[in-house]
Amino acid sequence: MNTKLVTNAQGKRTLEALRKTRPFLPASLTITLRKCGNPRCRCAKEGPVHETALLTWKEANTTHTLYVPRELRPQVQQWIAEWKKRKKLIAQMADAQRACLQTLKKKRKSSSRSS
Repeated sequence: MNTKLVTNAQGKRTLEALRKTRPFLPASLTITLRKCGNPRCRCAKEGPVHETALLTWKEANTTHTLYVPRELRPQVQQWIAEWKKRKKLIAQMADAQRACLQTLKKKRKSSSRSS
């Protein structure tokens, strides 16, 4: 089996972009307003409710949720943005490889005709 890297120019550019990917997190971050549950809190007596950030992801068809502290939200948002970028790059790589395969098939067909 030939282990040589076979891709086209688009594939090479996409692989290089994938190599430069920073830490990522496949999840969603939602920020909502809710009561904290403390009966003595201002939110229990018609005061403003609290903002909360929840990270949500799926594993084996089960949805998981994790509270994200306020100071970690920017970092988590960056990880999620990096995941979205990586997903786009993976789709681009798939497109490049399909195009590469089509080109290889055409070359193979034309070289077998000339033989």
